[in-house]
Amino acid sequence: MLNKCIFIGRLTKDPEIKMAGNVKVANFRIAVQRRYKKKDEDRPAADFIPVTTWRSSAEFAEKYFEKGKLVFVVGDLETYSYEKDGERINSFCINASEVGFAESKKSENADNQREGNTESDFADFGEFEPGDDDLPF
Repeated sequence: MLNKCIFIGRLTKDPEIKMAGNVKVANFRIAVQRRYKKKDEDRPAADFIPVTTWRSSAEFAEKYFEKGKLVFVVGDLETYSYEKDGERINSFCINASEVGFAESKKSENADNQREGNTESDFADFGEFEPGDDDLPF
């Protein structure tokens, strides 16, 4: 069996940091766009994914993550239920084993209107032309 989730999304707010005994825990939520949107809706649909991460990943999130940053999380889907006002509530969270940035500082500062790649985005392979028999690497 396999339980592994990978998400890329924007932080909805700064991570909340807590201690569980001697272990640091970071809780945060990311907004992840769907590939589709509902009929007659002007903006893309998004899901808000709760994430918990521990130890060094929590320390990383505490130090570097802030609202609006594009991040990735890799971890397990954890489901749980609780009772509220006499009603059973089912929920979930991603228990992240890896977290990091999904965009570079350079792309973060670049013009957001730019789409696609340009020649300058790729390494210089000298005289290499597509279709040459000898690859440059």
